[in-house]
Amino acid sequence: MNKILNLIFAILIFSLPNLFSQTTRDKSIFDMLDSDTKAKQPPFVIDQADRPALEGTVDPEKYYVGPSDKISVNIWISPPVNFILTVTPEGTLIIPTVGDVKVSDKTLAETKQIIISKVKKKYIAGDVTVSLISPRPIVILVTGNVLFPGSFVLSSTDRAEKAIQVANNQSVQHSMSTRNITLKRKDGTVVRVDLKKYYATTDDQFNPYLREGDHIFVPTTELVKNVIGIYGNVNAPGRYEYVSGEYLTDAIKIAFGFTHRAVTDSIELHRLDITATKLQTQIFSYTDIIDGKAPNIPLEPGDRIIVKGKIEQREDFRVFIGGEVLHPGTYPITKNSTKLSEAIEYTGGFTQFASLKSAEVYRTSISPKEIDLERKMSMRGSISPDDSLIYLIETELRLQKEIVNVDFEKLFLHNEKSQDIILQDGDHIQIPSVKRTVYIFGQVLKPGHIQYTEAGTIDYYISKCGGLTDAARKCDIKIIKSKTMQWLDPDETTVGEGDYIWVPKKIERSFSYYTTVLSQTASIFSVVIGMAIVIIQLTK
Repeated sequence: MNKILNLIFAILIFSLPNLFSQTTRDKSIFDMLDSDTKAKQPPFVIDQADRPALEGTVDPEKYYVGPSDKISVNIWISPPVNFILTVTPEGTLIIPTVGDVKVSDKTLAETKQIIISKVKKKYIAGDVTVSLISPRPIVILVTGNVLFPGSFVLSSTDRAEKAIQVANNQSVQHSMSTRNITLKRKDGTVVRVDLKKYYATTDDQFNPYLREGDHIFVPTTELVKNVIGIYGNVNAPGRYEYVSGEYLTDAIKIAFGFTHRAVTDSIELHRLDITATKLQTQIFSYTDIIDGKAPNIPLEPGDRIIVKGKIEQREDFRVFIGGEVLHPGTYPITKNSTKLSEAIEYTGGFTQFASLKSAEVYRTSISPKEIDLERKMSMRGSISPDDSLIYLIETELRLQKEIVNVDFEKLFLHNEKSQDIILQDGDHIQIPSVKRTVYIFGQVLKPGHIQYTEAGTIDYYISKCGGLTDAARKCDIKIIKSKTMQWLDPDETTVGEGDYIWVPKKIERSFSYYTTVLSQTASIFSVVIGMAIVIIQLTK
């Protein structure tokens, strides 16, 4: 009976301070909130700033316990006993009614076993569980090629990479080594940090968890000489910092392994001699190296590894067919063999509203950069006000698309096989609707669409628009063909269905323009008269 009373008394003694301090802490946070915010808060406010972000669950086999770690010790008796304890600066855990336990510099798994063993001696009948409640803050020293070398406060769940990021203010130092970083523990142990290899393998040894007192040194690397190259059919081809003692298989790992097209039985290793004047090439089988049939090749600075790929002709070759077909959309084609008639068959054929006369095939073979360059180059020359509108419209239409020369009427109505072109990847086939109109714009009284008639002339369509305005330049009227976008004079063509008629405006000249022309004409005239007089005098 006395033992039970002593146990209850001990629990009360150690629980009251924790309960009081927690209540005081929660109250102080809650009191800082305004009345509206208080109404929205849950009964218990938790300070999230005290809880570091974790990349995953803590691995007891890899986490080392240290001062300020908070550990929960649970003794499952009736009633159960729970202690929230903090590791002391001396690295011990003081367990009420049990005693001191040395836990510093031990893994969490070892710490659990030590605590359970110690508590079991006191509480024989009950089960005991131990959990890490809150990881501790630690101080880390970072020096070398970083923006802000010095000491930083991090969490014991952070890796070496986090310390380097903090020292660089989350930026990237291009001359900073990422593979030859050294981490020195306070016990003298030196670990090499290799971030590139960690990204490729996710092996913890290349990006270890931090402990208090760690010193990270980030050296400078030579981006040209102290490198190896791995190119071809690997998932991350490129140039990588050289690390002494690595082998060819390590380079494959850093490049995230092979692609599905890689030819692994004839990988090439190119190596320069010390004078960089002679190139040696070795061919090896990756499978033989893995199976132990061939030696793994140690790497040297400047080595270049080439992983060739299998020939693969299969690609997403496709064309888009839109407009007046039964089933418009994107359709697969074969490389350099699918004809236009076959592609139209995929869609189910034309609708009754299809205008074969205006149907077109667009093809793009100029990159956006080339289009932009050509547009800039074409603008260097001077463009007169008379030509500016026509020039700009024609140039923009030409640069936006390339029209393939094909006559849909000859192919599908008259079965002329010469028009059955072979389609290319990315071709766009557009079958417009029948346009029974002609569009007139510019200097007419009522611009717009006019009903098409085969007998219609320029004058007919202009009259339908109310006639010309006083500012119209009748001698320069143009017919724009609906399919080719050619600008033709009325005497060069007839008005067809869907064509455009453009009526330009008279150019208004300032008085200074006419005085300039007059003075220039007078000057020329005076020169001509002078030359005539000279010639007459010489012939006498």
